[in-house]
Amino acid sequence: MKNNIYNNFVQLWVHIEVKHKKKLYLLLIFMLLTSILEVISIGAVVPFLAALTSPQSIFDHHLAQPLIVFFGVTNPQQLLLFLTISFSFFAVMSGVVRLALLWIQTRVSHAIGADLAKSMYRRTLFQPYETHISRNSSKVISSIAVKSSQIVTNILTPALIVISSLMILIVILLMLIIINPLVAVSTFVLFGLFYLSIVKVVKNKLLANGEVISDRQNEVIKALQEGLGGIRDVLLDGTQAVYTKTFHKSDIPLRKAQGDNQIIGSSPRFIIEAIVIVLFAFMSLFLVNKSGGIQFAIPLLGALALGAQRMLPLIQQVFHSWSAIIGSQAVLRDTLEMLNQEIYQNKTLHKDMEITFEKEISLNSVHYRYNTGPWILKNLNLNIEKGSCVGFIGATASGKSTLLDILMSLLLPKKGTLNVDGKTLTQNNKHLWQSFISHVPQQVFLSDSTIAENIAFGIPLKDIDFDRVKDAAKRAKVYDEINALVDGFSSITGENGIGLSGGQRQRIGIARALYKKSAVIILDEATNALDDNTEREVMEIIHNMSNKITILIIAHRLTTLRNCDMVVKLNNNHTHSIGSYQEMVNK
Repeated sequence: MKNNIYNNFVQLWVHIEVKHKKKLYLLLIFMLLTSILEVISIGAVVPFLAALTSPQSIFDHHLAQPLIVFFGVTNPQQLLLFLTISFSFFAVMSGVVRLALLWIQTRVSHAIGADLAKSMYRRTLFQPYETHISRNSSKVISSIAVKSSQIVTNILTPALIVISSLMILIVILLMLIIINPLVAVSTFVLFGLFYLSIVKVVKNKLLANGEVISDRQNEVIKALQEGLGGIRDVLLDGTQAVYTKTFHKSDIPLRKAQGDNQIIGSSPRFIIEAIVIVLFAFMSLFLVNKSGGIQFAIPLLGALALGAQRMLPLIQQVFHSWSAIIGSQAVLRDTLEMLNQEIYQNKTLHKDMEITFEKEISLNSVHYRYNTGPWILKNLNLNIEKGSCVGFIGATASGKSTLLDILMSLLLPKKGTLNVDGKTLTQNNKHLWQSFISHVPQQVFLSDSTIAENIAFGIPLKDIDFDRVKDAAKRAKVYDEINALVDGFSSITGENGIGLSGGQRQRIGIARALYKKSAVIILDEATNALDDNTEREVMEIIHNMSNKITILIIAHRLTTLRNCDMVVKLNNNHTHSIGSYQEMVNK
């Protein structure tokens, strides 16, 4: 387990940017400075308390003479004032530096967390489509949105706290050893054995709770997605109680595990504080009897008390941080899984990898299946000429959507090839082909932004060509309706275009494709949810497009494809037929 924890930290370190690594090195130096100030503030208490109890003896002490001469001190009261000011100064400085250290630790760790979340999201977006459809989206969202934050609060910040606290503890311990070796070492060993025994007892519980937290976070996100994503049906069916129960069932174990880990991390301090009070009482009695009087024991007791006052919170911090780190190993594992994803884009391109589309798209003996499942497509051969309109139809599970994904190079054939102008598409050059394509799905995704931003989707507002937006809207037969709105093209669509009709959303999707000036427009059952009149209007728009645009249509109804140059019918038995619309009607 130790090796696993160490390896996890090594992997995490690899993903931290160089600029942040430099900040961490500087932070270590600042931690050392904090440790030195802690020693000075504790060391200063001895002469300060000695001067309070016996000013003249300190004034006459040979170690004080250089200080007296340098500052021109003439009597014990002046020396006492100087020591009071010095002790107060170093105490304040120690507090200020520790506060600054906390601020720097927090800022650096959160900056690292932001970069890690960005890297996770970026690497996820660059994964092949086949990877995306095989994943549970709840786990992905949980890892990026929730677990990346936990890496900061439960891994990075605690790790920095452990390092800084240990540095300060070691320096304080060395100072206390100088003051009284026996008392310092015996006390530290006692505390150490106490915490080590607790570590041995609770470690497995922390790890088990960590697994629960990681798994249940995914389930909670899933429950929220399902309930809110299907809110229309939830309201219609009155199933609010069912979804609430599902959420609660996942949430309760999550919070219990989080609470248990919190209790484990915080509880030792209450026991150790009681032990310290008892020890300090007996230690005071011992030192008073041994040193020959209270006035000689007070400076030593004061130093030991101040040292203990500083050490106890630090020891508890170390333990609490350690428990957070151990309890978050499952979260760290899931995070590393996302960070270690290979990026499948931005490959070095060679001249022979360039893609042109001047003639045709061809599928040659294409076979496809998901993982080791049954074949969805088998021995499919098809030629699509540039500028043609090709329709695809078939029963449910006949492979229409899979074929579409292959034509868009979202999926690559398991057998056979997809060629564009005779060039085979591969993992390395498929993104070049995808730059030619626009996709209009059955449910066009609209962001909660302006209509103009939705048409020029993915383009920053400042870079949008508004003349081009308006031209695309005119060609998609939606310009007049948009222009009639109070804010026109600056109107906010609402989440997923809630303020627009189905026909308007589809035509905005077509306008988006036209804005992109794609050579290929693919409509994936884009008219299925429309009424007959709206469907007829949308299809008219499509067929009136320039013949330079290749149009591929997947439809549920054969009549939707009446104006296509060619219709491909897919069957569940892996057979297919190709012909004109009329030939398909006659079959």
